[in-house]
Amino acid sequence: MIKSTDDESLGSWLIERLRNRYDIAKFGFISSFIRKGDRNPFKILVATILSQNSTDKAAMAAYRNLEKIVDISPSSIAKLSSKVIACAIKPAGLHRTKAEAIKKLSRIIITKYGGDLLNLLKKDVIDARRELMELPKVGPKTSDVLLVSMGVLKTVPVDTHISRIAKRLGLVPQKADYETIRKRLDEIFREDDRYEAHLLLILHGRETCRAINPLCSECVINGLCAYYKSNK
Repeated sequence: MIKSTDDESLGSWLIERLRNRYDIAKFGFISSFIRKGDRNPFKILVATILSQNSTDKAAMAAYRNLEKIVDISPSSIAKLSSKVIACAIKPAGLHRTKAEAIKKLSRIIITKYGGDLLNLLKKDVIDARRELMELPKVGPKTSDVLLVSMGVLKTVPVDTHISRIAKRLGLVPQKADYETIRKRLDEIFREDDRYEAHLLLILHGRETCRAINPLCSECVINGLCAYYKSNK
């Protein structure tokens, strides 16, 4: 496992190499699109749930379908039947499960947080993160994406791509869990670079560092990669 004496230099090197390889703007991340608007936490949370086990393109189509039939707010969503929600978000996949979760989520926010998710985000970040992860379909990654998007937390949310890359590079042990990986990446990347690092690493995992048949010879960071060196 890599233990750098100069994590900031390591992080700067990684992000610079990935910036030169990928143009984030061209890939249409739904989380980036939603956070550019009014930074409504409920909309960001719904969009992030739609993106689970889905492509950003499909999640965006589902989000726009839902937006056409209802104002995306807890009070409006709670009035819809799960069947209507599921029909709208079908492009995102797992639409019935996600519809049930979004409707249940809306009701919880109404009863527990006065219909405004901002009331939860005003809490201490540790408490807010814990309570978010108690909501339907909200795990650590979804929680962190919301907190980062709202400017409450500066961290690197970890998905399956990022986990795979961190382990292949040798930044963390092969059996490292979510929190171990997140904290290690936070050590490496500067606070202001962490959201960009999150997106760049996802792109790298999709385009190059694939789970099956990774394109190691084309990788712009293979000089640092333990996996590449062991399979070269």
